[in-house]
Parts: sequence; structure tokens; C-alpha cells
Amino acid sequence: MVRKYEACILLKADLNDVQLGEELKFVEDTIKKSGEIVKIESLGVRNLAYPIKKKKEGFFSIFYFQSPPSLINEIKTKLDSKENILRYMIINRKRLPQKKEKDANS
Repeated sequence: MVRKYEACILLKADLNDVQLGEELKFVEDTIKKSGEIVKIESLGVRNLAYPIKKKKEGFFSIFYFQSPPSLINEIKTKLDSKENILRYMIINRKRLPQKKEKDANS
């Protein structure tokens, strides 16, 4: 059985473009090993409501994906191992957003 999920990833805001790309690629590859990514949204750098690990800003990215529930713990374990990921949250979704026309080509 496959379920729909949303993963909100909070990365350190002080990463350079190369490091940020590597971290996002790691998250994408981790999810792809366990399921299918439907859409990725990057929200950019935002102020945090309270400091997390002494950081006041973070780079937010949201991954919408489908995966068997048994593999979610595996994804969480891999995300826990990365020090540049400040926080993450994976929640169940009833529906996933549709791919946009230009997203389908990438």
C-alpha cells in the first residue's frame, strides 16, 4: 500500500549554493529510493519563530511524495544523520498537488 506524504525540510540558511544543492539532492535521492516524488517546492530563506540550534533563519523546502508507510522510518533515519538539516517534518496528505506543465519537463 502506498500513501501520500509531505516532507517539510529546514536547512541552515548560511549554506552556499553548492552545499544547499547537495543537501537538497541528498533529500531527493533518499525519498526516491523509498518512493516517488510528485512535486518539490523551495520556499527560500525565512525567519524562524524561535532559534533552532542558535540559527534565526532557515531555508525551507517541501517535498510531496508517495511511499509505503514502512519506509518512512528509513527516510527519517537518513535525514537525522545530516547536520545541515535543522528540522524536518513528514506528514500524511489526503491529496498531493498536481505537477505544473513546466515541472513535468524537469
